[in-house]
Amino acid sequence: MIYYMYRVKRLFRNKIMFFWSIIFPLVLATFFKLAFSSITEKDWGFGTIEVAVTTEEGAVRDEMLVAFLKEMENEGEAFFSVTETDSATAEQMLTEKKVKAVIVTGEDTRIHFYENGLDSTVVKTVVDSYLQSKDIFIEAAMTGRLAEVTKSFSEEAETLAVREFKGASKDPMIQYFQALLAMASLYGAMYGLANTNELNQNATDVAARRLAAPMRRIPTVVSDVAAAFTIQYVQFLIIIAYYTLILRVDFGTVSGLLFLAGALNSLFGVLLGYFIGCLVRKKESIQNAIMMGSVMFSCFLAGLMVGNIRIMLEISAPFINRINPATLIADSFQALCVMGDMKRFTRCMLSILIWCVCLVAGSVIVLMIRQRTGQRREKKS
Repeated sequence: MIYYMYRVKRLFRNKIMFFWSIIFPLVLATFFKLAFSSITEKDWGFGTIEVAVTTEEGAVRDEMLVAFLKEMENEGEAFFSVTETDSATAEQMLTEKKVKAVIVTGEDTRIHFYENGLDSTVVKTVVDSYLQSKDIFIEAAMTGRLAEVTKSFSEEAETLAVREFKGASKDPMIQYFQALLAMASLYGAMYGLANTNELNQNATDVAARRLAAPMRRIPTVVSDVAAAFTIQYVQFLIIIAYYTLILRVDFGTVSGLLFLAGALNSLFGVLLGYFIGCLVRKKESIQNAIMMGSVMFSCFLAGLMVGNIRIMLEISAPFINRINPATLIADSFQALCVMGDMKRFTRCMLSILIWCVCLVAGSVIVLMIRQRTGQRREKKS
């Protein structure tokens, strides 16, 4: 226990690792919040869309379209607020931003928008769908195939079962915060790498003193891993608290499984650093470069820099999403907190656990090979 506490103090006092593992993720999360909050509120928050419907001079108003727009609802809330008026008033309302779009019915139905955005896309999609269906039924009536077309529409219409998210967050920008949390978890590799270097007798004076201490190697390594894991996991808790309490990020449903997942992810980050430290026995700068490069490339594939890259990989190379650690961590948070998909969450956690076992096995194998190589060299000399 005394040695464990010593290692916690030793690692915690490293200002560089402290900055990159906790301060940097918190600052980056703050910037994400400032950058994405206005986007989320403007483009993704659902609300009734105000539209004006007018008719070309001399044409007959499309009453079916007006009725269709008025009847559309989303969970009991009207999808559109329809104002029927003349052309001049409609254009004035559009200029004054009282409506999102003006629908001009007549021989050719047209839509005027004040600005592009999600609301404009919704209006255009709904109106286009209505017009296409209307043309099909008109053509069917003219050719005497109305009954056949009506039956075909009825047979092909699918009844969609509404599946509510068991999580709480519907914010599309949450994926960036999930990828950022994955990055913070992988930054635990810095603590694992530091522990490895301080058990390498050729690295520092501290390492030489630790190896000379009257303590067996296995208890030393276990105490080091426990100390690094403790610091990394506490930092994970701080980041979650900062997300939910300070930034007010709608992270989703926070349950005990989230903290269990954070523990496993923190352990993985520490073990990753140990593996890199065992595999690369060169200058510390080279080790750090390899470690940071691996972490950032993994986070890039998880969507930290390009949000839709996970979707692109899922279409073109899904196996990358199944083995990339940062993607697995981010997906586990999404499955648990947003989707409520326990099967997907379990799959991600099992994959991370397999990664942990592989890293431990890899570190042991590398150390055994180095030990045997050293013994052979001693015999030759």
